[in-house]
Amino acid sequence: MKLLSKSKFFNLKWVILVCIPLFSVLVAFYLISQMDKKYKSVAQIATGFTTDDAVKLNDGPSNPFDINTNFNNIIESMNSVPVLTLVSFRLILHDLESDQTFRQYNPAAGEGMLSDEEIIRSKTLFAERLEKFGTLNLFDQNDQLLYKILKGYSYDHETLAKNIKIQRLAASDFISIEYVSEDPFLSALTVNALCQEFIRYNKTLKTDRSSESLDFLENVVRSKKKILDEKNKALNDYKVNNNVYNYDAETKSKIALITEYELKKERESSDLNSLKLSIASVEGIIQTKKASLGKLNQQEIVSVNQRIIDLKKQINDLNNENAEGNRSRINQLREELQLETSRLEQVSANKVSQEEVKRLEKDRDDLKLKIEISEANLFNLEESIRKLKSEVAGYSSKQANTADYEREVDLASAEYINAQDKYTAAKNKSLVIGSSIRQILEGQPSYEPEATDTPLWLGVVGVGSFFITLVIILMVEYMDPRIRVSSRLQKATGVKNIGAVNILATKDFNMREIFSDRSANREFETFSHFLRKIRYEIQNAQGKVFLITSTQVRVGKTFLIISLSYALSLVSKRVLIIDTNFRHNSLTKALLPQGRGAETRKLLKKALLFEEEEDELLLEENVASANGDEDDDDGLETTGKGSKQGIIHKTRYNGVEIIGNVGGRDSPSEIMAGRDFKEMIHRLSLQYDYVLMEGPALNNYSDSKELIEYADKIIPVFGADMAFSPMDKESINYLKSFNGKLMGTVLNNVQRKHLKF
Repeated sequence: MKLLSKSKFFNLKWVILVCIPLFSVLVAFYLISQMDKKYKSVAQIATGFTTDDAVKLNDGPSNPFDINTNFNNIIESMNSVPVLTLVSFRLILHDLESDQTFRQYNPAAGEGMLSDEEIIRSKTLFAERLEKFGTLNLFDQNDQLLYKILKGYSYDHETLAKNIKIQRLAASDFISIEYVSEDPFLSALTVNALCQEFIRYNKTLKTDRSSESLDFLENVVRSKKKILDEKNKALNDYKVNNNVYNYDAETKSKIALITEYELKKERESSDLNSLKLSIASVEGIIQTKKASLGKLNQQEIVSVNQRIIDLKKQINDLNNENAEGNRSRINQLREELQLETSRLEQVSANKVSQEEVKRLEKDRDDLKLKIEISEANLFNLEESIRKLKSEVAGYSSKQANTADYEREVDLASAEYINAQDKYTAAKNKSLVIGSSIRQILEGQPSYEPEATDTPLWLGVVGVGSFFITLVIILMVEYMDPRIRVSSRLQKATGVKNIGAVNILATKDFNMREIFSDRSANREFETFSHFLRKIRYEIQNAQGKVFLITSTQVRVGKTFLIISLSYALSLVSKRVLIIDTNFRHNSLTKALLPQGRGAETRKLLKKALLFEEEEDELLLEENVASANGDEDDDDGLETTGKGSKQGIIHKTRYNGVEIIGNVGGRDSPSEIMAGRDFKEMIHRLSLQYDYVLMEGPALNNYSDSKELIEYADKIIPVFGADMAFSPMDKESINYLKSFNGKLMGTVLNNVQRKHLKF
């Protein structure tokens, strides 16, 4: 359903979706047709990178990565400012010196006119810069003039770079240079000048670099030759001075003896370490024993004795003063005296005997003697090892020194040969520098202008404008807050939609014509069709009294009630309209005779003020009158004798009658206070097939809430052009609270294109 709705929406917008892209294509075609014709010229150069004929400084093989890097370097160099600036100088000198110029000076682009003196001076400066590969320095006054001229002729390197295309041809050895301009000869001159100036610039640059490399490599060769000669001389001198020969046999026996002595030395060192640890342990025990025997025990004994003397003295003093009064203190001091006495006995019992200390000192002396013997043995082994090593070192050092000298000579010789090879390769390359890059195809003037991509651009413009228009339409569709269609209303309210009616553009119409017209008026046909659907819903509803209200004002309740009443009357239903919208009595004004305004207002006022005893009489008289009277020819009511006193009035439509009101600010409960309005509605529902009441907007007034108790069903009406607000949500939730009474919503004033019929 949603997909069909969207398809219909796009069908309705086909004019916009077609016209805007078509207009865009026409504008694009006009702009493309007004563009200048362009001529392209192509030149090619061969690099020699893939033919392996270049002289290199090393013999390493070329791989695809290196080759690709070289091509990228060439292309970037050709696009560089120095090379493009040289091309700019060539082009500007052609236009300044030749009678057949490609372009004319543009004062707007060059920011001012040129004097003859400036033109003459610029020729000399351009020629000098071209010869010396000079680039422009815009801080220099002369270069500012040159740049001004280049900009005026659009020969500056920025402008040239926009129309120059340099690329490698597939995986070949060639580079293609293309240039597009308004003049075929200018295009040819530009690509040829770019090739020639790049080759000249590249050759000069490589020559300078090659000269620097040759000088550097020549110095390296001389340095390596000098080092090699020094190493050879040092080797020869050492052999002569040290009588170098083979001592392998004697050296092996001496090394075996050294190994044996080393093992003995390790065992002796281990024994010595054990003796030193033992003597250190004994020495520590002796020191501890002596300390406890002498200073520590003696001091503690003195301290404890002094404490015992002090306690005894305090006890005697207290006894002499007052033995009974100080008894608790005396007992405490006696306990402390007993503790100190026990402590003195314990310290005395812990004394170390003198014999134990003397035994430990004897063990210490024995260990010292063993250490001296072990140290003497270790010293003798070290002397023997040292003597043997000196004898072996005398032989091995000569051989080791000889080997070192020989390795240094070999290394110096290899470095010298490597430097010599690089120098020779660089010297050979300098003789053929730049020979690998050459121009193989000269750019020629094109006889035909370049074919424009007009169809492609027109297609891009058309498709692009179509999608842009489509996106805008979608944004408008989804951002439009109006309800417009029934599906949106049902989604927003959560209440079943029982029908929708289209808006009628015609102001002057007759309700009878809408239903009886058999012409091709699609508005009337659509309106009558959807009104009949709402009539069907009401006929199948379980109720006779309907309150038709809304959440907002000006949604078309009055017109909908009149139309629905007439539709019900067409199926022989008697309909009574009660205009309970006291705020805006539009129904009363629309259906009561305009010529009897004063009398009608008087009757209505009387009807609203009648007493309870008169209620039944007025009602019976009115119903009897309504049953007996007929409409006149002009569709207005003809009131009988009884109806002049009643509150029910006939309308221009057969079977449709109305109880109007005179308007006011009072609410229904205030106007009907003291009357049994519910009983009155019940009696009227027995006389009529349907009773339709109109209620004011729920968001603005409380009148509809007061009328709900008199109705069997509630039908809220919404306008298609209104936006659903939080207050509308609150009002709908209030109506939902009356279980079974909320029949469904009706969407009014819908655009006919949004209705499916």
